[in-house]
Amino acid sequence: MEIHSSESNSNQKLPFRLFQGTNEKAPILVIYHGWAGSNAGYYDLAEELQEQGYTVVLPDIVHHDSRGTIDNFFDESTRQQMFWGTVFQAIDEFDKLIADLKVNKKDVLVIGSSMGGFIASSIFAKNPEIQGLVNVNGSGAFVVADEFFRRVDGRDKLSGKERAVLETYDPINYTYSRKPVLLMHGDSDQVLDTSGQYAYYAHCSSSDVTFDIFNDVNHQFTEDMVEGLKSWLNEQFGRSCI
Repeated sequence: MEIHSSESNSNQKLPFRLFQGTNEKAPILVIYHGWAGSNAGYYDLAEELQEQGYTVVLPDIVHHDSRGTIDNFFDESTRQQMFWGTVFQAIDEFDKLIADLKVNKKDVLVIGSSMGGFIASSIFAKNPEIQGLVNVNGSGAFVVADEFFRRVDGRDKLSGKERAVLETYDPINYTYSRKPVLLMHGDSDQVLDTSGQYAYYAHCSSSDVTFDIFNDVNHQFTEDMVEGLKSWLNEQFGRSCI
């Protein structure tokens, strides 16, 4: 594993962890972790994928890892105020990350878990040249997900201004590129229900999208999901790529 950082014109450093693979034909896997998570939680997965030939990139997300922290990620007010801004910034920074990696978007596949699933889905939607998407326990429908959050928190409905901001990033407002997509979600998820995944699945309405529900699974990236991810990659890109 190597640690790199780039610096934008605004002098903002964009650190990431790089696990260099050996198969140049395989897509570069950019993996985003969840809210209050850490890249360290994905080192084992990255190493497994690296052993199969993939190059894996784990970007440091703002307010996480080397880019600072939040005193209490799960304080309701803090989460409400900072979650979407964190998602939006990670999406906006994707072009900087690609420039620093010195690769083409067409060589990249994005993966995300929980909040990372939101980030990866929007990046995929806004960049149709990207090879594919894996969204684990996240959402590809931002307005739908926010409506769920508000119901759980007992908050008022979205204002027109708030909805307009969400819609600029919402994957279902972009034409589906028809590149392969894997959606995975636990049916017992208490943090984020499956409504956003179903909405995105309906939006794509394509045989290129696989949606797997895992029974009796809460908000977790389980070993079965990891095996499902690896199997799907093999099916999509062939044994020569792993």
